[in-house]
Amino acid sequence: MVMEFFKGGSDKTLEEIESLIVQMIQDNRHTFDLAINALLGGTDAAVVGTEVKESDKRVNRAEREVRRRLIVHAAIAGERVDLTRVLISMSVIKDAERVGDQCKNIWDLADEGIDLSSADDLPWLLGLREQTSRFLSESSRIYQERDIEAAHQLIAEMDDAQGRFDECVAEQLKSTAAASEAVSRALLCRYLKRITGHLMNVITALVMPLERLDYYDEKKADRE
Repeated sequence: MVMEFFKGGSDKTLEEIESLIVQMIQDNRHTFDLAINALLGGTDAAVVGTEVKESDKRVNRAEREVRRRLIVHAAIAGERVDLTRVLISMSVIKDAERVGDQCKNIWDLADEGIDLSSADDLPWLLGLREQTSRFLSESSRIYQERDIEAAHQLIAEMDDAQGRFDECVAEQLKSTAAASEAVSRALLCRYLKRITGHLMNVITALVMPLERLDYYDEKKADRE
């Protein structure tokens, strides 16, 4: 298992780093819930805007803190440092931070005046909301508990969702609906796809070697 890096509990620094990464994912879920409810639930984007931005800033600060701690840890450990494990953590925090960026992009749609709370396809959109919120919640739990079996199951589910998001974008490109409707849905599906993709990269740290951590960034047909 790749994440033996954190197993054993003998290194307080690495335990704290793991906790920070888990907190980043949890903060991202909070940002997502606020943002998507502004888009789909009728919540005033301006009312939740400050909290969305603060949550995103917490994630950004955590990314910098994890990097700093990893650098210090590597310097202190010297020749004893496991460079592979450090690089894995650097990759994970990059993806965790980018999840937050995509969540904030969803809020930006609402802040620009897009309101899908009365859309004809609202039940479908709400299904996407619930699915993505669950992906965030499960990713946090799986990463924290190092649940390998659940990691494989969630990766497969998220991989299938990636394909459906691509289909959504393709459908909107051919849509005859008003540009504001088609563009907003295409962007939403794109942002949800990127959230899902970055979460997959985080979870693959539990089950794949370093050189294959971003394996799921490519479409299925393009993977080697």
